[in-house]
Amino acid sequence: MRISLVVVLLLVPATALAEEVPSDVMEWARGVIKTRLAEAERAPEFEAGREWLNVSEPLTLHGDLLGKVVILDFWTYCCINCIHVLPDLEYLEEKYAGKAVAVVGVHSAKFTNEKDAENIREAIRRYEIKHPVVNDADFKIWRSYGARAWPTFAVITPDGKLLGTLSGEGNRVDLDALIAACLEHYGRIEGALDAKPLPLKPESASRPSGALAYPGKVAATEGGKRLWIADSNHNRVLEVGADGRFLRAFGDGARGLEDGTGTKARFFRPQGLTVYDGAVWVCDTQNHALRRIDVATGAVATVAGTGKQGNHRRLFRLKGRGPYAGKTTELSSPWDILFVGDTGYIAMAGSHTLWTINPKTMAVAHFAGDGTERRLDHADRLKAAFAQPSGLTWDGRHLYVADSESSAVVRMRLDGGVETVAGGSEKPKDLFHFGDEDGKGLGRRFQHPLHVLWHNDTLYVADSYNHKIKTLDRKTREVVQYKGVGGHGLTNVFRGEQFAEPGGLAAHGRTLYVADTNNHVIRTIDLEKSLVRSLKLTGVPIPQSHAKAGGMGGEWPELPDTVYNTPVQAPVRAGAKVPVTITLRLPDGWKLTEGAPSAMRVRIGAKSANVAVSTLNPSVALPALTPGRHDVHVRVLYYVCQDDGDCRVRSVYWKLDVTASEAGPVSTALSDTFAP
Repeated sequence: MRISLVVVLLLVPATALAEEVPSDVMEWARGVIKTRLAEAERAPEFEAGREWLNVSEPLTLHGDLLGKVVILDFWTYCCINCIHVLPDLEYLEEKYAGKAVAVVGVHSAKFTNEKDAENIREAIRRYEIKHPVVNDADFKIWRSYGARAWPTFAVITPDGKLLGTLSGEGNRVDLDALIAACLEHYGRIEGALDAKPLPLKPESASRPSGALAYPGKVAATEGGKRLWIADSNHNRVLEVGADGRFLRAFGDGARGLEDGTGTKARFFRPQGLTVYDGAVWVCDTQNHALRRIDVATGAVATVAGTGKQGNHRRLFRLKGRGPYAGKTTELSSPWDILFVGDTGYIAMAGSHTLWTINPKTMAVAHFAGDGTERRLDHADRLKAAFAQPSGLTWDGRHLYVADSESSAVVRMRLDGGVETVAGGSEKPKDLFHFGDEDGKGLGRRFQHPLHVLWHNDTLYVADSYNHKIKTLDRKTREVVQYKGVGGHGLTNVFRGEQFAEPGGLAAHGRTLYVADTNNHVIRTIDLEKSLVRSLKLTGVPIPQSHAKAGGMGGEWPELPDTVYNTPVQAPVRAGAKVPVTITLRLPDGWKLTEGAPSAMRVRIGAKSANVAVSTLNPSVALPALTPGRHDVHVRVLYYVCQDDGDCRVRSVYWKLDVTASEAGPVSTALSDTFAP
C-alpha cells in the first residue's frame, strides 16, 4: 500500500541561513514517525542499467543510500513548479551537509526531448543542481512510487522504508521537519545512520565557462546598433554592438537582488528583456522581480517584485486583480516582457498568467488567465487559461504568446478574448499534445516553444525542444519549418543547421537573432540569403567566479570565437617523445586565472593527451612517431583576468603538418598573443 502524507503547504522561501523548524511542525513530523513507521513498506529499489548524472557510478537505494534519510525529487526540467522547488532542495542540502541525508533527483520526463541524458545534463548544469540524478525516461521509478505530479517528493528512512510522499510546491518546512525527526529517531539506534559521502561527480565540472552561459533571451534596439542579451547563468545582462563587440555588463555574475550601476547590480537568471523609453526592462526570473536598466546612466532599479515568489491565486481572492504597487507585490517567475504603446505586458510563467505594468506609476496588475495550468480559449481573457507562458510578440492587432507547457501559440486582442492559433489539442487540460508536425491550425505539434516574434510580416516561433525555428502564418495558421533539422547541435551548414533549445528571438532589418540557449551563443540568420551564423562576441568579460567554476572533460568544447591559425609545418625527431610548447603572451595587468579550467590538448588520430594550463608555457609531449607525415591537432583554452576581476576566455587551434625524420628537431614551439 502506498502512503501519502496529507500536509498543509507552507510557502516559506529558502534562505542562506538555516532556520529552526517551527515546534508545531516538528511535533507533526515526530507523530508521522511514531504512527506510520511500523506499517511503512520497503522502498522500491532502482533498476540496474539506468543512466546516472552528477555521480561517478550508479547508486542503489538499499546499498549506497542505506543509513541515510533520502529525499527523492520526481521532476522534469521543463516544469516551472520543479524549478521553483530547487532552492528548497538546495537549502536542505546545505543545512544537512555532512549528515546522513541525501537528496536524489528522479528525472521522469514529460517531453521527448527531456528523455535524452545529454539534455538532462544541460538542465542540471543550468540549474546548478548538485545532487545525484537518475534518468527515469520510461517512468518505471515514477510508477513504483505512485507519483502523480511534478514535483513529488518521496521520504525514505535510513533503513530503506518509504515513509510517504508529498506533492507540489511549498513543502520545504515539512521536508525539513521529516528529515530532522528521522535523524532524531534513528540517531538513538546504534549504527543506523551512515554519513559517508556519496561518489559525487558534478556535471558542471565538464563544461568550461565561456562568454555566455545559457543565454535565455535577446533584444535589438530599433536602430539595430545594439543587442541586449540575457546572459542567464552568468546572472547578468550584456550590451553589445550588432557586430558582437562588448559594450557594457549589468550584474557582477553572483546571484542576488541588488540595485546599482553596471556590475554593482545583481540578478538571478534573468530571461525576457525589451527596450522601451530609454531603458531596458528585464524579467529577473528567479528573483521573481522586474528590473529596469537606465540606458543613459547604466543604473539598475527594481520596479516590481520583492524577491519572494507570490501565490497569485490567493492574491486574486484577497485583493482582486489589481493594480498593485509594484515594489511590494510578489511576482512568480516572470519570463518575458513586451511594451505595446505605453503598457508593458508580462508573461508570468510561474502563475500561468499575463500581467501588465504601468511604466509611469510602476503599478502591476493581473491581465489575463485564470491561474490554472491549462490551455483554454475564452472570450473573456480572465476566464481563459495558459500553461507557463514564456514569450510575447505584437503584430499590430494581436498579442501572441508562446504557451510552452501546452506546446501552443495563442493570441489575443487587448480588448478581447484568447484563441489558439496553432498547436494544442481540443482538450484544454491536455498538456501532452506535443511533437514536431507542420501543417495548419489546431492539432499541429510544437514541443515546448519558448518565444514568438513578429518581424517583416512573418511570425517566427522558437520551437525550443525540437531545436528549430519555425514560421506561423497568422491568416492560414500554417506552421512551416524554417531553420533547424532537429537534434541538438551547433551547425551552420545551409539546410543542415542545428540549434540546441533556442529560447529567444529578436530582429532588425534583414537579421534575425536567436538566443541559442544550450549552445551558449547568439546565432544570426540572414533573412535574405537564408544563412545562419554564430555571432562572434569580442571583449566580453567572464565573471571571475564563473571562470573558476567551469570544468574540462569529455569532448573538447567548440567555442564560436575560437581562433583558427593557418597550418604550421613542424619537423620533429622520429622515435622521440617530442614536446609541443606554447608561449602565451599577455599584456600588462593580465594573468592566468587561478583555479580556472585552462587546458591544452594534442591529438593525433584517435589518440589525445591533455594537460592543465597553469603557466604561460604549457607543454604536451607527442608520442614517439614513425618516420613520415602526420597530422597533429593542438588546442589551448585559457582564462585570463585583470586584477579587478575582468576575465576573458581564449580558445586557439593549430593544425601541425608534422614530418618525422631521424634528423628532425627534438621539440616544436608555438605562440599565442592575447590582446583584449
